Amino acid sequence: MLWRSAPLRLLRAPGWLLLVLGAATLFVASVVAPPLFAATARSTALADALDASRGAPYGSSSGDVRVTWDAVLTPEAEAVVRERLEALTGYDDPVLGAAGVGQSRTLSALAVANGRQTESELWYRDGAVTALGGDEDAPGVWLAEDVAADLGLEVGDPLRIGMAQTFFGRHKSLAPTVLAGTYETAPGSDLPAVLADHPDAERWFLPPDTDDPSTTTPLAIAGRADFDRLLVKAGDTPLYLADLRLDPDITPDDAATAVEEIQTLADDAFDGSTSLGQVLMNTEPLPAELQVLTGLPDIVFAADFAATSARDQVTPYGVAGQVLAAALLVAAWVLLGRTRRREQLLATGLGLRPAEVAGQAGLEALPVALVALPAGLGLAVLGVVTAGPPTDAGIRIEQDDLGRAALAAGAALLLIAVTAGLAAVATDRMDRVSRLGRSRRVVPLTAALLVATAAVAVAVFTTDVVDRSSTPVTMALPVLVAATVAVLVARSVAWLRGRLPGRARPGSARWLATRRTGPVVREVTALSAVVAIALGLFGYALTAHRGIEEGVADKTAAVAGASTVIQVAEDFRAGGMKRAVTPPGDGTTIIWRRGVALPPNYGNQPLMAIDPASFDAVADWGATGELEEARAAAGRLDERAKGLAVVLAGDTDAEVGDQAVLDFSSEFQIPIRVVGVTDAFPGSETETGDVTVITSARRLFRLVAPTVDPRRKKANSGEAGVFTSEVWSGDTAAGLRHTLDEAGVSTDGDLVTSTQAGIAAGLTASTWAAGYVLALGVVMLVLALGGALVLALRLADRDAVSDVLLSRMGVRAPELARARAWEVAYAVVTALVAALAAGAVLVAAPTIIDATAALPPLARPRPDLVDVAILVLAVAAMVLVAWLVGAQRAGRRHPAEVLRGGG
Repeated sequence: MLWRSAPLRLLRAPGWLLLVLGAATLFVASVVAPPLFAATARSTALADALDASRGAPYGSSSGDVRVTWDAVLTPEAEAVVRERLEALTGYDDPVLGAAGVGQSRTLSALAVANGRQTESELWYRDGAVTALGGDEDAPGVWLAEDVAADLGLEVGDPLRIGMAQTFFGRHKSLAPTVLAGTYETAPGSDLPAVLADHPDAERWFLPPDTDDPSTTTPLAIAGRADFDRLLVKAGDTPLYLADLRLDPDITPDDAATAVEEIQTLADDAFDGSTSLGQVLMNTEPLPAELQVLTGLPDIVFAADFAATSARDQVTPYGVAGQVLAAALLVAAWVLLGRTRRREQLLATGLGLRPAEVAGQAGLEALPVALVALPAGLGLAVLGVVTAGPPTDAGIRIEQDDLGRAALAAGAALLLIAVTAGLAAVATDRMDRVSRLGRSRRVVPLTAALLVATAAVAVAVFTTDVVDRSSTPVTMALPVLVAATVAVLVARSVAWLRGRLPGRARPGSARWLATRRTGPVVREVTALSAVVAIALGLFGYALTAHRGIEEGVADKTAAVAGASTVIQVAEDFRAGGMKRAVTPPGDGTTIIWRRGVALPPNYGNQPLMAIDPASFDAVADWGATGELEEARAAAGRLDERAKGLAVVLAGDTDAEVGDQAVLDFSSEFQIPIRVVGVTDAFPGSETETGDVTVITSARRLFRLVAPTVDPRRKKANSGEAGVFTSEVWSGDTAAGLRHTLDEAGVSTDGDLVTSTQAGIAAGLTASTWAAGYVLALGVVMLVLALGGALVLALRLADRDAVSDVLLSRMGVRAPELARARAWEVAYAVVTALVAALAAGAVLVAAPTIIDATAALPPLARPRPDLVDVAILVLAVAAMVLVAWLVGAQRAGRRHPAEVLRGGG
């Protein structure tokens, strides 16, 4: 009978059913969430990196692929190449382009007709002739209107196009063709106006002018067949380009597959034993060399690194969540078992063994486990969506996730069964001990807790700060501190309440609350401690989440410097001081970098030469205010004083006012005066070194040797020991490129956004881990609310008989409910005081939350008055719930049932 009724037994106690179901659901979610979080982090990191690289030139900064080869392929060879390109996972079909690239100082691309000649280079792109209104298969070339006018040509007129050598005499190699049509060029471009608005036009390859590489040669646009024929006949050197755009919604697994396929493609092109390598040998005018240009491998590597970093940072919190959920499940079943103590003793008397009790508990919890499986999976998804990495791709539930959820539900079932069996053994033993008249041993739990807290604190704080957050015992420290403070505060308050005279009016609800609490101080103290621990950990989670988020913002500023940074090789050189320091556009600033030594210390340290006037508005100064001191010091770099004013950022023993020298490769030295010392400065962690030296470019360039002075013509970027230049901007990558294009500044250099820098440094993963911390904090808040509810229920059960007697004496039900609310209020206010005290201790202690402590400045918990307000609201909600429970219980109890049941 007991076995048959076990699966439905919990239905008769809906309150305990909800508590056990909630605990089991949390346990399943705690097991499923970390792997789901890591998978989402991987896809989000990839999506963020691809979004940041969108529109970047083909190459190391872009996820798109450009495949080039330098010969005319046979139809069979091109079919092999196209088949390999079309098979790349996650990419659109290739778009083919081509141009003649034979121009040099002694070779010029010419169009000749009517005794006249002008520069014009053969060019092709899929669909270009059709867009001009022509026929791709028709012979002839399309010239710009001004080029055709210079040659005196009209549509259908013959002309010759090819190359002219100017080194020895004037030798021409020309191929005959006809003028198929003319086109109007876009303003400031050699592209036809009808093509210039194409979304990808800025990345198309246009043959450069050899006299001025910043401009292009006028285009002679031909269909594919005629382009191949004319190029070979004219003796020009071809460059074919197949551009493939990456699907922005590609999955991480597909991206990894694409990287492998791209690498295989690049390897096969140089392997004569493969079909691709063989067809590339049979091309004109020489065997073709195929090159693959893409930044996808680096992007995927960075995304995988971010995901791994996020997983590593979340693992301690994940383990803590699993332990917490398991403890909650065990505690819920133990509390349920305490309400069934009489039943357990009766079952033992009837011969029911602990193993059989465990089996019945497993059957009883089976429906709970079956419901907890999908509920926990859904809760894990909800938690990752709300507190995990921000993603637009949605959460994908894989087969492995379902397997983990099933295993977690099974583990929860087993945990309940084992707990029930052990509890049955303990109950039987305690009953035997009490019947024999023996006293139970009292374990000094408070002393043990103090010793454990001290030992863990020593172990954590003696660990280097770089490794501290990943140490297994680190996650136990906040729990132990919160528990220790909670127990001490709860015991202290209970001791004071037992000795201080009460001021409540006799007969009032508050007076009744103090009289009722007196005999059960130990039970109320224990539950108060549980609520205090949960509230303390919730408050600490709020401060830790804020500290990580704002700390990451500071670190990103130190690593990236600004929202967008692009390297510029030559454009700011050899133009005097004005050219070297004047920003190329609004919202930009120029940074010069070089390595220097700070004697007597050995080794090069990074040097940043800035323009303080424009730097302040463009640089990223973080979120915490830690960099404000550095900001103030940067404003003093242009001060006139003895020695070059510098700010030192990093690990240094120097102090403000110190004087030293900068050594430039042992060629010359410059005396300096320190006007600021700080842990970090915008861009100070971009390059490796112990300390970064920041100074004013205007003052520095007046003191450096002419050989490295970027204001002079000799200091070009190819020389050793010269300064390199960057442009910083608060705009997006596309916005910065547009600004530089308008200013005539090259945009071919490497571009890095703060998002990319954050991903590469593992900082983005820290912000995602912070979301997990907040989710755990919310679980602790739910636990605190549950603890307060259990306290109210336990008090209501305790007072069942006295409520009946008091009601017979004339005390109304609302008064009884208010008395119970006062009891809970005393307990939860005590818990609030303990939580605030624990939070103060944890905030004042050395930081344990910085997973990237190698990058300054350190992230610390950051409290706010909002945190206190949230805790106060939570306490008010607990008191309100206690009052509602008390009113409901007091109004529904029937005196006869209470007295017959023995209370």
